[in-house]
Amino acid sequence: MGNFDKFVNPKEPSPYEKIIVSPIEKDKKEKQEPYTGLKGATRPQAFAMLLAHFKKILSTLSFKGKEGLILLDEQHLLEHVRAFRKLLLTLSTEDQSHNPNYTQQLSTLWHNLLDDCNSLAASTATLDKIRFFITQVQNYPPGADHTLGYYFTAYAGKEWIPFPFMELLQHLHTQHQSDKEHSTLSNWVALLTDILETVA
Repeated sequence: MGNFDKFVNPKEPSPYEKIIVSPIEKDKKEKQEPYTGLKGATRPQAFAMLLAHFKKILSTLSFKGKEGLILLDEQHLLEHVRAFRKLLLTLSTEDQSHNPNYTQQLSTLWHNLLDDCNSLAASTATLDKIRFFITQVQNYPPGADHTLGYYFTAYAGKEWIPFPFMELLQHLHTQHQSDKEHSTLSNWVALLTDILETVA
């Protein structure tokens, strides 16, 4: 055999020849590649996204109670109401206006209450009372450009406290100390106590 037979029936592929992957093997390789959707996310972001999806699935699968509230979400809502009431009681006895730990907890619970109320579409007596309480806090003090609800919403999780935010919390505390029966804090605590006693 001459030199021509080497190219007619080559035993090894030419080094310059393009390697062609069959479509079936190509599909197998693509299926085996790991999902990289969360690749750019940090661990807390990835965890938050998974938690949000998990909560949606749970809320879809949960059964509705007599009043139309989803039982799982109603339980979380009442826990947040109880915790918020406890923090208001703390503010009524101690001036926590300069305590960043306290304001972060209060702001986080505020967000939880808003999220819980927004996730529950049904209107019940309990939910209506909680929404009324939220509007009371949201609009305190009346007529102000930046209300307490504004500061709770805008500065949740921050390590610093705006001076007007501290003034509002301090005013709530001093007002309660001077007139415990008719103070704004007393009214808010009474609203939350009524909600918790109604469902107990």
